[in-house]
Amino acid sequence: MACLSKNGSHMRSVYHVCIPHTLRDFFDYYAGDIEPSIGARVWVPFGRQKRMGVVIGEHVPDSPRLNMKFIETLIDERPVLSGESLVLCHWISNYYQSPLSEVLPLALPKKYRNGDELVLPTCQTFQLTMAIDEAYPLLSKRAIRQRALVDFFALQQIPQTKKMIQLAGFSMDQVDALLTLGILSIHIEIEKPANNQLLSQPLSLNPEQALAVQTIQAHMDTYQCFLLHGVTGSGKTEVYLQVIAKILAAGRQVLVLVPEIGLTPQLLARFRQRFREPMVVIHSKLSDSERQRAWHWAKEETVKLVVGTRAAIFTPMPALGLIVIDEEHDTSFKQMEGVRYSARDTALMRAHLRHIPIVLGSATPSLESLYNCQRNKYTLLRLNHKALESRPLQYQILDIRNQTLKHGLADPTLRLIEEHLQRQQQVLVFINRRGFAPVFLCHQCGWIADCRACDAHLTLHRTMGRLICHHCGLIQAIPRECHACHGRELLPIGTGTQRVHDFLTHYFPTTSIVRIDRDEVRKKLAFDDYLSRINSGQAQLIIGTQMLAKGHHFPQLTLVVILDADNGFYNQDFRALEHLGQLLMQVAGRAGRAELPGQVLIQTHLPKHPLLNQLVQQGYDDFANELLVLRRQASLPPYHFLTLIRAQGKALPGVLNFLHEVKAQLNNFELQIWGPAPAPLARKGGMHRLQLLLKSPSRRKLKEALTQLRSWLILNKSAKSIRWNIDVDPMDLS
Repeated sequence: MACLSKNGSHMRSVYHVCIPHTLRDFFDYYAGDIEPSIGARVWVPFGRQKRMGVVIGEHVPDSPRLNMKFIETLIDERPVLSGESLVLCHWISNYYQSPLSEVLPLALPKKYRNGDELVLPTCQTFQLTMAIDEAYPLLSKRAIRQRALVDFFALQQIPQTKKMIQLAGFSMDQVDALLTLGILSIHIEIEKPANNQLLSQPLSLNPEQALAVQTIQAHMDTYQCFLLHGVTGSGKTEVYLQVIAKILAAGRQVLVLVPEIGLTPQLLARFRQRFREPMVVIHSKLSDSERQRAWHWAKEETVKLVVGTRAAIFTPMPALGLIVIDEEHDTSFKQMEGVRYSARDTALMRAHLRHIPIVLGSATPSLESLYNCQRNKYTLLRLNHKALESRPLQYQILDIRNQTLKHGLADPTLRLIEEHLQRQQQVLVFINRRGFAPVFLCHQCGWIADCRACDAHLTLHRTMGRLICHHCGLIQAIPRECHACHGRELLPIGTGTQRVHDFLTHYFPTTSIVRIDRDEVRKKLAFDDYLSRINSGQAQLIIGTQMLAKGHHFPQLTLVVILDADNGFYNQDFRALEHLGQLLMQVAGRAGRAELPGQVLIQTHLPKHPLLNQLVQQGYDDFANELLVLRRQASLPPYHFLTLIRAQGKALPGVLNFLHEVKAQLNNFELQIWGPAPAPLARKGGMHRLQLLLKSPSRRKLKEALTQLRSWLILNKSAKSIRWNIDVDPMDLS
């Protein structure tokens, strides 16, 4: 594209090209004879290298730009990223103060970030080239499996994929032998996702569910955020399913975000059983090729339903008609490294850009979402009654002060567990700390085994025979003697899932027990195996972390025991009480989900704590409203807005000086600034960590200050020797 300048000569267009991981939003290039589309990929000279970039805009300068380089090659004739995707990436970059060159790569599969050609997913298929009586004479009489493979192919109506052949019990070596003999032929076909089998029908709705479905369906073509606030077991999923069915019937696409794919197998199973439409699941454990395939199918509208974790928010979906976020309060929706975006808030912006509804679902909504309902920014839809008839949960707060604890459990707790086990019912013992013990010390001198790279204690993992740092991953052998006094009496202090499991295994020797935590379910499919054992009743006593807190339906589970509930009351993070209340309610919700009555026992050293009693006696709504009052009094979110500026380096003085420079840059703005101060974990992985906390009642003023600060940081030489990041709306102050 070219135009005439004021003096009549041709003026070339300048193209903005975003080059991944360059700390800049874009660089300017001339195009020469190439006419790239906005959103297409190009090869450009960059220093002494050739780099892939995405064209994000163009303009005609007032005068020629000397020494400007030219785009070398056009990779795509058509845009890879749509205008909508680019707008969303720009918003993330501007709001979360990350260079566009860090955001755009999140929207592309790895091969396309590397500049590979855009190709539709293909697969190899195999089929017979001749009749059986022609094939047999070509085979050795001893080739029994090859003959069986010929028989298998003769029975098939369609060409077979590698996966189909292997599921039938044959190897690719046997296939290769038949290919060599010309008995089989190989074809390359465009791969398509399989349809689901329709195994279940919509359930009848109670009046609350029906009203929720009708209200959402009345806003199918406009942006509106609905907070579906339903007690555990109230049938939120059925509301999702019936609203989604309406969208799919109109030929539109649906995006469902969940905190962690591994923790929602029952939710995924219900989706697969209710919709014939092909569905893809996107999460971090997918291979590059699997992620590329899902990206293509969504972009080409081959799949209508995408379920995924936070990264799925970038999935191209041209016909997107609805976004659903399950467990919207979950902190997993906030990215804690790199581009620190919130998938929930990004989804709200995406729905706004598309003019479509978005549904946030939770039994324990975030305080921000409840506050937005109070301000009428969101529409609140309540499900106060359980979908299935069940009795209310019975809560019991157990005062464990002055009680002898057996590996973290009081005698009344053990007696109650025994009562439920004798009735052949299931019990969940919840402790949100993996490992055997969080501290390993010398009884003689008090020496503690600490991580040499972090300001943290090492956790004893007895089954592995190791001490492990849960912050940097350092692994050490268990010492035989004290490093300070050489004493031999080394003791594990505190309780983790392993310790509770070992003790209960001996205390209830005839009971089938499973332990579920990150260490135990590390192997692929291990988690699914444990869940099937629980659902089938093979496991009667379950020891677990927050992996079991949400999304699971165990009909025979009647007692939940919560150990170490006090941690949230001592935590210095202002969100700790909110997270504690959500976790307690989510865990408690695992009990009494069917016709059997449920009971929840909470062990605590703070039995009179007003917020704990309010939560148990009056419910999550009153608890959350009280927290909102406290937040308003303290000028904390959602009433004020926060940003955390973190910095780390090997030399403490350098980090401190850097943050003082940052603070000086911000002094001209109307902000409250705290720090520099050590992070709660002041040293991690050998790096000293300091931070500044910024607060403002105005989101706009805070954003203006941060935008100017980021520009200064990119140009500042001292910033290059320090690792720093800007965390807008931080979920974790550590």
